[in-house]
Amino acid sequence: MVDLGNNNLSGKIPTWIDQSLKNLVILRLRSNEFNGIIPFSLCSLAAIHVLDLSHNSISGGLPHCFNNITSLPTNTGVGENVELVWKGIEREFPNLIGMRSIDISSNYLIGEIPPSIASMTELKSLNLSRNKLTGKLPEDFGNMKMLESLDLSRNRISGKIPSSFASLNFLSVLDLSHNNLSGRIPSGTQLQGFNASQYMGNRGLCGPPLTQSCPGEGTEIDNKEHDNDGLISLGFFISVVLGFVTGFWMVCGSLLLKTSWRYAYFRFLDNAKDWIYVKTVVYKAKLQR
Repeated sequence: MVDLGNNNLSGKIPTWIDQSLKNLVILRLRSNEFNGIIPFSLCSLAAIHVLDLSHNSISGGLPHCFNNITSLPTNTGVGENVELVWKGIEREFPNLIGMRSIDISSNYLIGEIPPSIASMTELKSLNLSRNKLTGKLPEDFGNMKMLESLDLSRNRISGKIPSSFASLNFLSVLDLSHNNLSGRIPSGTQLQGFNASQYMGNRGLCGPPLTQSCPGEGTEIDNKEHDNDGLISLGFFISVVLGFVTGFWMVCGSLLLKTSWRYAYFRFLDNAKDWIYVKTVVYKAKLQR
């Protein structure tokens, strides 16, 4: 174990680490002032369980060979107590049996997350937050099925959340906030169980648990409502026309077929005219008075 965290060390990370410390299980250099790129020699640390380079000034891209590390059987550990940031909280571990963690947060990393990182199937915690990473998330991210904690927040990652995220069944901590992610959050998975704040800051992201609906959602319902309105209007119009035609022919047909009814009807109209005439004369007479 090499723990040099929380000092004022500066300069570049030594490239000789893999040659002199081949059985290194823990490398903790967090909270220093290291700069430069991550040396490819770190990929040769096949016994490494915990790699913590967070809170430095490291730049450049992530090595494509990271999938070569964290490959030892899970029954290997360290007998001493170790303080680690695990799932966002600093904790003390009596041993590291089964632990696999990479933390390179709060640096100046650029470029894409290499697809090879998805081959780290034993990894349990990955924190690449607060960098300047760009590009899309690897499609095979879901291959890291042992992941319990994933923090990629405050980068510039774009594109959709791969559907393979549905395979991260052990994931209990997730933070994808403040990126440029877009599209629907994969549904039918535990991803809907996280707080909406874990996705905030991605303007193009939509779907539960976010309140923002995805483009096209509700269109089918709206169309149905409009269709219903159209059916109601058309049905009402047809009913009115049919009612008018039916009533008209019932009256007119009866008058045409029954002479007595026709005579009575026209006599009624004449009487009605006379009555209206009389009422009009009386009303005018009252007005003249």
